[in-house]
Amino acid sequence: MLLELRLRNFLLIEEASLSLAPGFTVFTGETGAGKSLLIKALRLVLGERADPGYLRPGAREAVVEALLVSSRLAGRLSALGLEPAEEVLIRRVLTPERSRIFVNGTPVTLKMLSELTRGLVVLTGQHEFRALLAPDYRLRLLDEWAGVAEERRAYERAFSTWHRLREEKASLKERLSQALRERDFLDFQIREIEEAALSPGEDQALLQERDLLRNLTRLKEGLAEGANLFQEAADLVARGLSRLRDLSGIARDLETLVNRLEGAYYEVLEGARELTERLSGLPEDESRLEEVENRLARIERLKRKYGSTVEEILDTLEELRTRRQELDLSGDRLEELSARERACAEEALRLARELSLRRREAARRLSELVTAELSDLALPGASFRVEIHSSEPRPENLTREGLDRVHFLVRTNPGTPERPLEKAASGGELSRIFLALKKVLSSESEGLCLVFDEVDAGIGGITAVRVGEKLRQLAQRDQVLCVTHLPQIAALADHHFCVTKEVREGRTYTRVRLLSGREREEELRRMRGETGA
Repeated sequence: MLLELRLRNFLLIEEASLSLAPGFTVFTGETGAGKSLLIKALRLVLGERADPGYLRPGAREAVVEALLVSSRLAGRLSALGLEPAEEVLIRRVLTPERSRIFVNGTPVTLKMLSELTRGLVVLTGQHEFRALLAPDYRLRLLDEWAGVAEERRAYERAFSTWHRLREEKASLKERLSQALRERDFLDFQIREIEEAALSPGEDQALLQERDLLRNLTRLKEGLAEGANLFQEAADLVARGLSRLRDLSGIARDLETLVNRLEGAYYEVLEGARELTERLSGLPEDESRLEEVENRLARIERLKRKYGSTVEEILDTLEELRTRRQELDLSGDRLEELSARERACAEEALRLARELSLRRREAARRLSELVTAELSDLALPGASFRVEIHSSEPRPENLTREGLDRVHFLVRTNPGTPERPLEKAASGGELSRIFLALKKVLSSESEGLCLVFDEVDAGIGGITAVRVGEKLRQLAQRDQVLCVTHLPQIAALADHHFCVTKEVREGRTYTRVRLLSGREREEELRRMRGETGA
């Protein structure tokens, strides 16, 4: 409930303080007096963005304060990290540069304010009436009435999961499709390298072997000549050593020299043997040279494609094998995703069908109750029906709201066919239908503050009386505030505020004051167009 509304330097209002009580309260005044300013102020309290143009001309700042009380507030305050309480003072301070928001003295953001006040004060004007024509709004009204908030959240979670998996699957499928187009070439590359059966360092060894084979004759001749020379040298050294040993008996100091030269003899002899061994290990002819040249040419072709060395080619092979394995894994991942996506789609469809059943049950009850209310609003014989069109339960038909679209059908005169609300209702009828809906919908909610602006559009006479009586009935449960031009409605209110505009010293001021007794009677006479006392 809204207990107080205080305004300072807000548009044409220099200062206003309204103490609001339970029951039915009306605001009246001449056209252009400024009744809409109160609606603008309430929208700010509920989290609408501020406009620097809201400041009274010449003022440095504007202030809008509202005192709200509700049992819902404590939990919401705690959820926002604020001190829990069932009463909050909301204060908005507007300057040309910025807007500041305080809740019980603590600065908060616009989003926090919107979350805190959501649903506590319900503003209804002509644009809300027109909202009845929007399918999403109608569906939201029905779901609130049906009490399927938890079921809808469960469905939305399932739908979001399914939608995410579907997008992930489509993306993977596209990548896999592109990869599959490259698979044959990938397999060819892997096969080409694998069939070459390369070994690390093989190219260097082959180059050395090729050099050897190209110079085989020269190498053989050189090794043979070298082996012979070293053998002849060894023979000469052996003869020399033999002579020195004979002389060592005469000159014993020769033994040291003999021992040293014996080492040289064996070195020369070993060299001759190794050269002979190398010679015997050489190929008989150059017949392998062609094989080596062909092998080197094959390796060279692979180098041009896959790397500058054999090692780089082998690294490329591992990369190709990894990509090929990823291709196989992507296929497995696609199958896994497809299975999960199918399961999530089935779950979302199950929840959507359950939601549809609950909505159909609620639609039947809502239709009956609103029709009953319409008969009390000077629409005898009128009927109201909530019709649900459900798409075939297939995944491609799912939307974030489920499978359903809601239509409001009305019959405003007996004997006429039902027609969609947007085609059948005049402005006055639309206002009454909206009021009937509010009456029914609020009957199962916690006490709220309902604010009606222009609910009397297009009506008068006995119809206005019926609308006023319906507003008064609403006020037995909820606090009802109504801006009206009709004396039939104003006369039924528990509390009556009058909004007036006056000019003082060349400046315009809007005043809001509570009427009682004689003042209220005078205002009602003015509204009826009576000039005498």
